[in-house]
Amino acid sequence: MTKIFKQLGRHWAACLAVVALLIVQAYCDLSLPDYTSKIVDTGIQQGGIESPVPDTVRSTTLQALELLMSEDDAALADEAYTDPDADGVRTLNPDADTAALENAFTTPDVVLYMAAAKNAATAAGTTDTVVPTAYDLDAVATQLAAASQAPGAREMLQSQLTDGLAQLDETVADSLSSQAMLLVALEYDAQGIAHDVQMSYLLRTGGQMLALTLLMVAVAVAVGFIASRVSAAIGRDLRRDVFRTVVGYSNAEIENFCHCFADYPGTTNDIQQVQFVCVILLRMVAYAPILGIGGIMHVASGNTGLEWIIFVAVAALLALIAVLMNVAMPKFKQMQVLVDRLNLVSREILTGIMPIRAFSREAFEEKRFDRANTDLMKTQLFTNRTMVAMMPFMTLIMNGTSLLIVWFGGKAMDLGSMQVGEMIAFITYTMQIVMSFLMLSMVAVMLPRAGVAADRIDEVIKIPLDHP
Repeated sequence: MTKIFKQLGRHWAACLAVVALLIVQAYCDLSLPDYTSKIVDTGIQQGGIESPVPDTVRSTTLQALELLMSEDDAALADEAYTDPDADGVRTLNPDADTAALENAFTTPDVVLYMAAAKNAATAAGTTDTVVPTAYDLDAVATQLAAASQAPGAREMLQSQLTDGLAQLDETVADSLSSQAMLLVALEYDAQGIAHDVQMSYLLRTGGQMLALTLLMVAVAVAVGFIASRVSAAIGRDLRRDVFRTVVGYSNAEIENFCHCFADYPGTTNDIQQVQFVCVILLRMVAYAPILGIGGIMHVASGNTGLEWIIFVAVAALLALIAVLMNVAMPKFKQMQVLVDRLNLVSREILTGIMPIRAFSREAFEEKRFDRANTDLMKTQLFTNRTMVAMMPFMTLIMNGTSLLIVWFGGKAMDLGSMQVGEMIAFITYTMQIVMSFLMLSMVAVMLPRAGVAADRIDEVIKIPLDHP
């Protein structure tokens, strides 16, 4: 294998360019699941609302929210919006401190939405949860505005709110915080812009996904182009060097290497093996670790709590690869020797056809050829069956991993600690990590045969000639 890497080293600039392009491709590939998660969670489930701070809000709703805030937060919220327009709608200033506003708006959003839902349930005469409408929001805002006229109303509301939140455990509090965007969606619906906000978010996010996809396609084409040129250049150089060496051989040297070049020029098969592996090394082997490490980093940066599933899947995959290597690797190394043996027997029969007929050795040569052919056939059948048997196990590992993610992810969603889009993204990242290890295992099976071919080419090129 060192000889193959030595050939690639001659084209180090192109190899560095391929690695740089592969990093860009991996970035695009790893970013797409995040965008899918955003489309599902934010674009569909949350109506395209990314923050509990509304971009536009009616004056009545903002006043109701400010009553549920502390005086400092209420002042901050009032300064963050422009003066109301003719319809009484206020717009968020572009330079507003979004992080501070999110802390100020989150709890009031949840409380106001729950009050609107309670008003809707009371109007419907039921104790079940009812989705509130803009009418319910306006009714609650009017009630709060009337209650605020009483002395000490803000202090009383703040005290009740603080006592209510203190009685909630951390899990319920986090669940309520995730509902803050519902009030913003209700406010947008009251303004009649809910559909426009959602479509704007979906189109913007979808456009970004499309741009990343097109960039990834362009980078993949560039990687394939460069890798093909590098491998073709390596094949050209090897054929040139072998030809220049072989044409200077004496008869004794040709006989010495007849086992390597039974089908003269003979280098075709060996050099093709080296070329193919060079392409695979540049396109797959270099890409797999980048994709796998990037996927692990994305998964580790999340708070899903399902990282252990990846370790289980990778451990099962490594165990499968280890068994495959121990069973199939020796046969793959032997296959090239058997191919050469078959070629040698064929060449000897073809070049010695006249003596064979003269001495009636046809039956012996047929048995000799059949023995070499059968040995190669058995080895190929064994390796092919091993590779075919690997695929059901790989499918079992991948589908089992998806099942574990869905099972425990469903429980996490039931507790409110995970959303549907996050689970979809986690499955995608897990499959990318598993496929990275799979690509490495598939290439590891091909490398021994190419290594044998590279060693034989190097042996022929570097043989010292016994004549000037």
